[in-house]
Amino acid sequence: MTEQSKLFRKETPMFPLGSVLFPGVTLPLNIFEERYRSLAKRCVNNEEPFGVVLIEKGHEVGGGDVRSSVGCLARIIEHREFPDGRWALLIRGESRILVEEWLDDDPYPNAVITDLPDDDCPLSMDRCMEVLKRLTALTVAAKSAGYEMPIIDAEALAVGVDAEELGYRIAHLTPAGSFDRQKILTRSNSAERLDCIEELVVGLEEVLEAMRDKE
Repeated sequence: MTEQSKLFRKETPMFPLGSVLFPGVTLPLNIFEERYRSLAKRCVNNEEPFGVVLIEKGHEVGGGDVRSSVGCLARIIEHREFPDGRWALLIRGESRILVEEWLDDDPYPNAVITDLPDDDCPLSMDRCMEVLKRLTALTVAAKSAGYEMPIIDAEALAVGVDAEELGYRIAHLTPAGSFDRQKILTRSNSAERLDCIEELVVGLEEVLEAMRDKE
């Protein structure tokens, strides 16, 4: 480990989930487990972020799960505590993190994390728009075939963001399971993430075309 990476080591409360959070993306959380109530109270009171990682095996409730080592630092942007102790949070992904060491799950999961910056590989907005328009065309075709799909406004999605943030927005909108989303998150840079997304879109195009041929 380099001296620079040591500077970013930090003990952080963690929230393993059955879904993947991308930087720049918001996610609602309904919290009822006692340990995560404690986490929410700590992070709200201290205005402190927490880490989100994918549960690779096991369940969100009860512990005993197997967790991914690459995740996302999350910031609480809205919160509400209910009289029965439950919490409703709206969180926003901030940056990728790497879990270097899991600590005790008492009173909630904790880990030593470091920042996980991208490799130095520039990505153009043109490349992002190319993949985004392909994804948009896929969702239109799938919706026409009777599937529930989000409506994507490609131009509006790209307003006011750079290529890296747009890439994460595209990743969030791509129809994919948690493990494919984790695969996207772990790529070394924005260009590789876009390539991974495009591979998924191509596969979905082929599935849709094959189903049309059967009709």
